[in-house]
Amino acid sequence: MKSRAAVALSVLLAACGGGGGGGASNGGTTAASAAPASSSTPASSSAPASSSTPASSSTPTVCSGGPYTTDATKVCSDASGNVVTAYVYTQPQTVVADGTVISADTTWPASGSPYYIAGTVQVAKGATLTIPDGVVVEGLKPVPCAADCIGTVPTKGIINVAGQLNVGGSNQTQLLGVTVSNVDGSVGGGTVSIQHTLLEDAFVQISRAAPFSMTYSQAYRLNVTPIVRAGVTTYQAGTNGYPSFSNATLKYNTFVDSAAFAFDPSVVMQNNLFVNMVDGLALIDAFPASGAPTGIAKNNSFLFKEDSPNGNRQVIAAHGTYDASTVHTFDFSNNFWGVTDNTTIQSRILDSTNSSSPRLPNVINYAPAATAADPATPADPQSGTPNI
Repeated sequence: MKSRAAVALSVLLAACGGGGGGGASNGGTTAASAAPASSSTPASSSAPASSSTPASSSTPTVCSGGPYTTDATKVCSDASGNVVTAYVYTQPQTVVADGTVISADTTWPASGSPYYIAGTVQVAKGATLTIPDGVVVEGLKPVPCAADCIGTVPTKGIINVAGQLNVGGSNQTQLLGVTVSNVDGSVGGGTVSIQHTLLEDAFVQISRAAPFSMTYSQAYRLNVTPIVRAGVTTYQAGTNGYPSFSNATLKYNTFVDSAAFAFDPSVVMQNNLFVNMVDGLALIDAFPASGAPTGIAKNNSFLFKEDSPNGNRQVIAAHGTYDASTVHTFDFSNNFWGVTDNTTIQSRILDSTNSSSPRLPNVINYAPAATAADPATPADPQSGTPNI
């Protein structure tokens, strides 16, 4: 591993005076990367990828600090605007080259962690990538705005899954600034399983046609991009793909300042904690032709904090085409809403009973609502701040 890091370091420091390809994007550019790796083993890249967020106006003009930095003030571009010192969550030990194709079963061992994805990695059909306990996988960390700005969707640090991706085990794994996707028509469609994982500034793009499970994980700022106005940061749902689940399992997870997702009545969504949802869940009108839905949506907590700058107060909405002859009732009972006032709870649901939008399909039945969080649901990390 040391030889890989030494090669990358020498190449990048040599580039500090200029050179390297790439076009400008939001204050940074994409530095030239190594040729795509044909091996399923992580390979080193010759330069970091660019940040997808606006760089600070105080970015130094003299390159320093090496190819990667955990200090936002040391992010550096050369005279041509190519990123030379990239902002990361933690100094990488193994760099996975842009274009790497994993064509055989592969495990990224903890001995090579942290792993930095310099571009896009593909898990080919028939292959499984396993990211075990204790491993950190990262992309670029967003550079804080020095003034007003709107964040952009990342174009680096992507794992495209056509085969299978297994993340985590029984102890914490970390995905930091990483996009996990199986929605690409040509290199997607694979199975994704995430458990006991910390996700920060990450994106999860999931197709309803592919199996997905996420359990015992914590997601902070999942599937969102930041908006900074007058020094106040809010979040908007990411525009690079709305997760849409079918026959999926989401249990015992924590979502903070994260975008919601679409799901149909086959999904098991149980004992999850949602704090300051950036937008509401979308119930897809895909009820079975006969019989009751197979999914479960109980014992979740939906909390909005009085100090949150996010304006959303919607928890769930029914989506689809209204048909008076086929109105279904979805059981959304025994969830905790942070408040017990039925009028407030009802205002956070949009369905066919909503007087302002009566043409929405189906009925979302929240009663009875839980009067307290279920003991098996993760504890509120902001319990000191009142719910509204």
